[in-house]
Amino acid sequence: MGHRGATFLILFLLAGCRPAGPGEARQVAPELSMDGVQFQVDRGGVPTATGEAERLTYRRDTTDVAATALSMDLATATGLVHVTAPSGSGHLASRTFRVTGGLRASRGADVATTASATTRPAPDGTIRIEGSEPVQLDGPGYRLTGTGFDVDPATGELAIRGKPHLVTGLGARP
Repeated sequence: MGHRGATFLILFLLAGCRPAGPGEARQVAPELSMDGVQFQVDRGGVPTATGEAERLTYRRDTTDVAATALSMDLATATGLVHVTAPSGSGHLASRTFRVTGGLRASRGADVATTASATTRPAPDGTIRIEGSEPVQLDGPGYRLTGTGFDVDPATGELAIRGKPHLVTGLGARP
């Protein structure tokens, strides 16, 4: 592109990027959608999770957010936890988020699955992860099921609520 073409392109782009004039309402699109979003979660200035979403939609007027094809690595005191979910939605101002459509979390050989989970701030300012639907935790030689759960994001520890049921001796025996 020659000098004239570059000048025309710059003038063309600037024509649509001028500030609002007197009497003109300055309007901002309330919804912003992005594809291939990578994110990082910090707690006290320390990165605690990284992840990506295939598509993320953010409402500027309400701070509502929705995402699809979520994948996240959560750093905990007991190791890295990899979490996936088909979709999630939340409210950034209140620091709440709910994943739905089937959640899978794995650490090493242990894999937990459930239909949904919710994050919300606890009274002490930390984040709580909880679920009120059936959960199943499978590991080498065992399966633990329950009617709900709580997760401590700092440690990655899973507490099964409701009526826990443990089956051992699963898998191949020597």
